[in-house]
Amino acid sequence: MEQRRRGSGWIGWLVFLLFILGPSILPPLARWLTQQTGLPIGTTELFIALIVLMMVISVGSSIFGALRRSSESSGGPSMPAGNDPFNVPSAQGEVFRLPSANLDEVFRTPPPPPEPPRMPASSTNLPGAPRFEPIIEPRILTIGIIGVVCIGLVFGVLFLLINP
Repeated sequence: MEQRRRGSGWIGWLVFLLFILGPSILPPLARWLTQQTGLPIGTTELFIALIVLMMVISVGSSIFGALRRSSESSGGPSMPAGNDPFNVPSAQGEVFRLPSANLDEVFRTPPPPPEPPRMPASSTNLPGAPRFEPIIEPRILTIGIIGVVCIGLVFGVLFLLINP
């Protein structure tokens, strides 16, 4: 996943730069393309064409990356060509044996799960309710509210005195 994000991140930056720098770069580019081709090319058509081109490049690079990853993963280790199909080499080169598929082993019932440990009767006391510490100390909050009310009253009185 990190490889995929690392490979296609430049397209997002290119689209961002196109949106930011496009209004200043695209009109001269559209005029130049009109002079070169003889076809009337507007700024809007050029902007849409560049966005579609970036989408095609993004989809193409994603498909190419997926094909490359699938070809790399298909070239993985294969089964040994020995007589016993249950002997498989590990990554360290050791050979271990896969379990055989006897019907008795396949259809046997699994052992019951172990019982969870029980707490002794003396430790059944639960802890008290959690205490939450206030973010703002109540005294500071009270002083702040009183200050806001006082400032509001002062400005209210001043407003009434100044505006007849």
